[in-house]
Amino acid sequence: MTRSHGIVLHSLRYGDAQIIVTIFTEEAGTVPFIVRQPRNGRRGVRASAWQPLSLVEVVWDPRPNAHLQKPKELTLWMPWRSLTFEPAKTAMSLFMGEFLSFALRAEQENKALFDFMRNGLTWFDESEGHYSNFHIVFLLHLTRFLGFLPNVDDWHEGSYFDLQGAAFVSQEPLHRHYLNPEESALVPKFLRMNIRSMQAVGLNGALRRRALEIVTEFYRLHIPEFPELKSLGVLAEVFR
Repeated sequence: MTRSHGIVLHSLRYGDAQIIVTIFTEEAGTVPFIVRQPRNGRRGVRASAWQPLSLVEVVWDPRPNAHLQKPKELTLWMPWRSLTFEPAKTAMSLFMGEFLSFALRAEQENKALFDFMRNGLTWFDESEGHYSNFHIVFLLHLTRFLGFLPNVDDWHEGSYFDLQGAAFVSQEPLHRHYLNPEESALVPKFLRMNIRSMQAVGLNGALRRRALEIVTEFYRLHIPEFPELKSLGVLAEVFR
């Protein structure tokens, strides 16, 4: 029997009475669960326990050969104060949940990563403003745990950021996946700040959208079969 805290990444309705819920758990990494919802008004798992980025507690008997695990218990661990109520935060949460469901789909147990995510999301939930760059800073720092963190010490004025090689280079790469020197200078700016200091970098809507496009392309180059994200357009509309 395994009992673990977890962060909901994605949920998908499966048939009339079941939901597939993908959870990044503290004890076992990313685990997909199939949750049955009783009919006829019977008590089932609360809907808040499978909303994107919800903090939950889950108990299950691991079945090594099963693609989907069946939880014995799935309950809300710590309810968010604002993530599920403020429209801008909800839009960002939907995007991040979808993004993370692909970025972490094969992630094994990693308690340092779990703590990073929980602490970052807690700050986001408690923030009363200045969080419009949160998803960009969060996703760039997440690369530290996924193995393709850029080395900002290699940056110098006029250098190019090679997205494919995750490195700064002095000459234009021979492929098309790189940033010009002006955009390259944004990478160390974002990576040298933490979540609490990110409001120091002011971005207009167009530059923020471009930064998010760059981050998404960067992940797509380093994580196999990383898809186009449906929620990206919605997020762009919210933070115009």
